[in-house]
Amino acid sequence: MSTTPPIEDFEVHMPDDLDVEHCYRHPDRETGVRCANCGRPICHECMVPAAVGFRCPECMAEQRRASGRPHVVSRQQTRSRWQRSATTGGGSGWSVTKALVAINVAVFLIEIVTGAGSLSLTGAGSGVELHRMGSLAPYDVLVSHQYWRMVTVMFLHLDIIHIGFNMYALWILGQYVEGILGHVKFLVLYLISGLAGSVLIVYAAPMFGQTVGASGAIFGIFGALALYAFINRNRDFASRAILGQIVFLLILNLVLTFGLGGISWQGHVGGLVGGTALMGGYMLLGRKHPGGRFTNGDIVVTVAALALIAALTFWRVQTFTLASFIPWL
Repeated sequence: MSTTPPIEDFEVHMPDDLDVEHCYRHPDRETGVRCANCGRPICHECMVPAAVGFRCPECMAEQRRASGRPHVVSRQQTRSRWQRSATTGGGSGWSVTKALVAINVAVFLIEIVTGAGSLSLTGAGSGVELHRMGSLAPYDVLVSHQYWRMVTVMFLHLDIIHIGFNMYALWILGQYVEGILGHVKFLVLYLISGLAGSVLIVYAAPMFGQTVGASGAIFGIFGALALYAFINRNRDFASRAILGQIVFLLILNLVLTFGLGGISWQGHVGGLVGGTALMGGYMLLGRKHPGGRFTNGDIVVTVAALALIAALTFWRVQTFTLASFIPWL
């Protein structure tokens, strides 16, 4: 008669002398994987699949430069990029998006104190005070040459509903685009989009009608994000998934822009065109990742956009005459 040997209990534990390693690019992340080339520890986001094991982004970039191989982005890297953009604006701590929201809110509080803005859901503040603070009417630029209003108009709002909707959209969309472009490029895109909206206001808005709001710059962010997702729609799943949502929201806002009264379609359309065109310039030649430091091409695109805005404004001012607006003069 055979007997079954007793089952022994095994104690499983980690060695006491095991060193916990952290990713060299993300010190807060523990990892057990090292770059197959340089040996540095890398986390899941930094792992780039190689012929043998994984490599860090720097080693893989060096290999691509030497071999001329195309840039490859893993699905996990793409997912992490979009998630990071949506939650942190491309980094922890401060962000341009948060700063812009804070500035707009602070200016609105000043409007409340001076009477230019209103906390009421049914009424507006003083038009005289609003104009004194920097609202934009074509007359101000064409006749009075107050070009500074083309910038200040981006930071003024009529009432609590106006600033509420705009700041909510800026908070959500701004963090995505800032995560894609980085802090400086995002700020440049925001301001140029707003200026493009101001240019169309000077061309097409009623001569003495006052315009205020950050909507032009926000529509520029809308267009930039939609174009980025469209260009990358066949390159990663996240871009394809978000494209439909952005296009739907953009079309909805355009319908409201033209369907409701009292909304500056000139600012919205001008900002949309400006932001989309600038993102297109930054992604010239099919670049998937327009973020990071300014390249020579980025500088050329930015300067060209500002030069075009200045040229269009100058042309409008030079060709405008009061006689064309008031026939009896």
